[in-house]
Amino acid sequence: MAQQIEFVGQSGHGYRYLPLEGSGPISPTGANYLFVKVKGEERTVVYAGETECLHKGVHTGWDRARKAHGANTIFVRLNVTRAVRKAELDDIVAAHQPPMNGAEE
Repeated sequence: MAQQIEFVGQSGHGYRYLPLEGSGPISPTGANYLFVKVKGEERTVVYAGETECLHKGVHTGWDRARKAHGANTIFVRLNVTRAVRKAELDDIVAAHQPPMNGAEE
């Protein structure tokens, strides 16, 4: 099983994500996902998103994240409830300020 990585939101709450590769088949359930630039032990969140259907939504923007921001790993966290996904997304974005979540993107 793939190793879970914890990303901490502005609230101080930690959210455990799995790398997309090695997490099994892409689920059709709702999820939060992160495009991350991993370099050694350093992890930089490039984009944070949420989707109703992980296997359809997870790759939207991935090419730009790789080419423009050096993202090299997608992390996912399954969560069916949209309200919970949205609150988690807001918390992660507030803490990490991903460049692709900014108004200019």
